[in-house]
Amino acid sequence: MSKLKILNGFQVLRRVAESNTAEIFHVMRQAGRERGDEYACKVLRDEFARDRVERSHLEREFHICSSLDHPNLVHAYDLRLNGARPFLVLDMVQGPSLRQILDKGIPPLASALGWMAQVADGLAHFHEAGYVHRDVKPQNTVVGDDGQVKVIDFALAVRQDVSLAKHLLRRLVERRRPGTWSYMAPEQIRNRRLTGLADVYSLGVTLFEAVAGRLPYSAESSQELMEQHLYAPVPSLRSAAPDAPAEADDLVQVMLAKDPLDRPTGMQYVSVKLRSIAAAGRTDG
Repeated sequence: MSKLKILNGFQVLRRVAESNTAEIFHVMRQAGRERGDEYACKVLRDEFARDRVERSHLEREFHICSSLDHPNLVHAYDLRLNGARPFLVLDMVQGPSLRQILDKGIPPLASALGWMAQVADGLAHFHEAGYVHRDVKPQNTVVGDDGQVKVIDFALAVRQDVSLAKHLLRRLVERRRPGTWSYMAPEQIRNRRLTGLADVYSLGVTLFEAVAGRLPYSAESSQELMEQHLYAPVPSLRSAAPDAPAEADDLVQVMLAKDPLDRPTGMQYVSVKLRSIAAAGRTDG
């Protein structure tokens, strides 16, 4: 466990999360007009502090998150690359990730639908700004103690492939397919043109998991998992969660369509549908 206590102008209060390449700390600013304000700091691990790719991910995340302002998207305030441990200063969200919640059990349906609607709201704004997240999943969804949900971790986000030329340029620069196999859209697996519809697919997988407590597809190998996302029929949500409304099952079916053109046209539609389903459930109850 990291023994980090001070970060170039910030006092480290506690470590709140970690990944393969970075640690997230709850910190307090020590000086200036914002003295005493609390933030989250995403700090590269020692072994990645000079890694060109990871540093570029940190820079990309800063430039994207500092330019956007939406209640369901984490905001970035500062980037420090010159110290021994490069780090990014972000909103501090007091609350667990959806991954942590699901690890303890299936949440109430109304809560799951409401959280996913907030994610869709944030991603709708993100897509309107011209970006695609590429890594929508429970680990990157934080549910605040106040009920507000924020999408985090924009390290893999890129401009949408609005043209074939943009797509070919991105493929030339990127030698691998960034993302998480269990949540990756078919076009992302095939490394084809990416738009916000890839995030619609990933949110569909997340929605299925939040309601059913398991993923729609699972396999022992990444190759088999990829083939399921590419070719296997979309499983019924109600077969995994019999109490789920038929409307939720229908929504998951279209969000997980293999062809992006068969999915909902945008996240705002998804948000409206999720809230409608949640409202109908409360009325029925």
